[in-house]
Amino acid sequence: MKKLLLILFLLSTQASFGQTTQREVIGRDIGQIKGLKILVRITDEITGDPLIGATATVPELAINKVTDTNGTIELILDRAEYNLQFRYVGYQTIDFPITAVGDGRIAIRMIQEDFQLDDVVIFGRDPEKNIRSTDMGVVTLSMNTIKELPPFLGEVDIIRSLATLPGVSQVGEAAAGLNVRGGTPDQNLVQFAGAPIYNPTHLFGLFTAFNADIVNDVTLYKSFIPSKYGGRGSSILDILPKAGSISNWGGDLMVGTTSGKLSINGPILKDKISVLGGIRGSYINWFLKALKNPDLKNSRANFNDANLIISAPISDENELTYSFYRSYDDFAFASDTTVSWTNTSQSLQWKSQFTEKLAMNVLGYFTQYDYEIFNQSGFNDFELKSNIRDLGAKLNFSYDFSPKNRVNVGGDFKRLEIQPGELTPSGDEQDILPKKVQNEQGIESGLFFQHEFELGESFGITYGLRYDMFQYLGPRIVQQYDENKPLSEGTATGEVAYTDGEKITNYNGLGPRVSMRYSLSKSSSIKAGYNRMYQFIHLISNTATIAPTDVWKLSDNFIEPQIVDQYSLGLYKNLKGNIFETSLEVYYKGIQNVVEYKDGVNLILQDHLETELVPAEGRTYGVEVYVKKNLGRMTGWVAYTYSRSLRRVITPFEENTINDGEWYSSNYDKPHEVTVIGNYKIRNNISLSATFGFSTGRPVTYPVAKFDYSGISLAYFDRRNELRLPNFHRLDLALNFKLNGTGRFFEGDWTFSVLNVYGRKNAFSLFFVDEQGSPPQANQLSILGVPLPSLSYAIKF
Repeated sequence: MKKLLLILFLLSTQASFGQTTQREVIGRDIGQIKGLKILVRITDEITGDPLIGATATVPELAINKVTDTNGTIELILDRAEYNLQFRYVGYQTIDFPITAVGDGRIAIRMIQEDFQLDDVVIFGRDPEKNIRSTDMGVVTLSMNTIKELPPFLGEVDIIRSLATLPGVSQVGEAAAGLNVRGGTPDQNLVQFAGAPIYNPTHLFGLFTAFNADIVNDVTLYKSFIPSKYGGRGSSILDILPKAGSISNWGGDLMVGTTSGKLSINGPILKDKISVLGGIRGSYINWFLKALKNPDLKNSRANFNDANLIISAPISDENELTYSFYRSYDDFAFASDTTVSWTNTSQSLQWKSQFTEKLAMNVLGYFTQYDYEIFNQSGFNDFELKSNIRDLGAKLNFSYDFSPKNRVNVGGDFKRLEIQPGELTPSGDEQDILPKKVQNEQGIESGLFFQHEFELGESFGITYGLRYDMFQYLGPRIVQQYDENKPLSEGTATGEVAYTDGEKITNYNGLGPRVSMRYSLSKSSSIKAGYNRMYQFIHLISNTATIAPTDVWKLSDNFIEPQIVDQYSLGLYKNLKGNIFETSLEVYYKGIQNVVEYKDGVNLILQDHLETELVPAEGRTYGVEVYVKKNLGRMTGWVAYTYSRSLRRVITPFEENTINDGEWYSSNYDKPHEVTVIGNYKIRNNISLSATFGFSTGRPVTYPVAKFDYSGISLAYFDRRNELRLPNFHRLDLALNFKLNGTGRFFEGDWTFSVLNVYGRKNAFSLFFVDEQGSPPQANQLSILGVPLPSLSYAIKF
């Protein structure tokens, strides 16, 4: 191995700094100051991309550090000889001896291994981080991991990959959003490059709305949530984009059976400013045309998304990153009604390292989510529009007293504006009247503090406080109701008008966070944690999955913010030199002010949603078991979750009480879930992956009788969510070939996958058809009722 001698210019130019500076340099020689500052930047040998999360180890000092988003690590060393080691998943380990005699820089270029052993590492790059850190329920999936899972119609799916982990589920095939530990989809904050995304799916949940070639990694917080995050009750999903190369131009191209994508990255200004751009689009209509169902055959579906990332490491201490993201969908059923939705977000981030210990992170963003419905049947044509705007900023300071003692303080601010719905007739002859629901606006802000430290080798603790504030603002006309009667249009007593910006109501609360770790040995530990979260925005929906027509609603003087208290306890154990990771976690969540809906509710174009909703109490609890194999020809994991998600509605008015005030299953209550993931390396360039999932069927409410009223046949429903759909199970397979040709364009990955290998007709829902003179007939809707093959080809250039 080569020997590196780091000799500072400071040593050769001491005279120019004057007498004071010379004494400081001499002070270094006799150990009077803390150490030498060594900056290490780690990049990919081929592309020049920074390797985020690579590990640098100094065995002589027992130091382990991980690179930041610029691929940089700062080491503080004494004058001595060291044997540095650099590791990154899927790359060859580098041993790098140095003799440190002054401040300096090291550039490390790592090359990928042909045989990648660590593709399914979940808890970050450090194989012992799950044991030594105070983190609970923090899951980081690298793109290498996600790409090993069977794709959906040739597309790598970020959201569905997370649903293979314990405590994370979806209500069914083609379901949008995630349900984390029995929570609702709106209780998850999904953010891309720091900006919130309100509908993270394409085609009603069939595809994830994020281009995997743009994403670096995905982190899900579902147990202990750092105090810098607020505004949601169940989880935080933080999606971090890649940075382009500052040295070389390159890109990725993928062509699949139903969609394709292209990304290009390189230096705008060599070694200073990089750009990464990506586009992605679908051509799924040929698939619909091949179906036998005439309605689907005459339908059309399209989606696309685009990204632009500009990174400017303007100095060793400062970096600016700009991110633009846009996604678009439209779906036309039988060519008369078109549903479309669009996500647009922009963010600008400034990271600054003021001193060796003090760092700052500032981020500003703007997000807008729009949806539209067009009816073009020729009779009563209309257009229905809605949107939500989110403008915010975040500030975070971190101070490292030592590698094992860190403090974070900061705050965030956002302004939310919601247009719940505007109906506009179109065409010449209309029986529809135009209508616009009142706009909503509010200001949400928070201040936070967090302290992370270790006491010896056995005990570590992270604790923090977050103070959340929310103001609901005018202009708005607020209806008043008789206090002795349930809220309804018939019990309204008057109205109060508020001017623009006038405070209608406000809420605030203190949310403590704590997570503790006690190490039983070097390979095992026990952790316990507690969170309190406040949520001031609600997704008003009477369906089990996110739909474009769902209504987002701010907390007001009728609908109070959700308050979620979560308690967690976990046992973590690594086996056989970290080849196996195991964990057992138990949790309990109590939820105040969760929103439930009345029977027969009408949510569309509703000016007074409070008359259609009732406040509920929620609780979820469960056990999560996780076993993962990191190394070897066969890798993968097994996840089992037992969980319950329950609701209770008790009101002073009998007509608003649900199920006689008893606890009942929420729409997301699936007691048993099992996921088995396997990836087998047949050869260095051939791998076979499989995913098997099983879960209890979700709760549903069926009509128990029907009766005729004035010649109209009506269904009678008894108790809510008393029955269940059939159990869900499915097997997916994928075969991946890596081809090595004589040129770059002859090198690539072929992926052949089959979803639902044995053709299981899993029920997404049941509906009833009422035929004259006979009992209602039950019909089952299955999204994937047959084996579904796909083929894709991807290359790097």
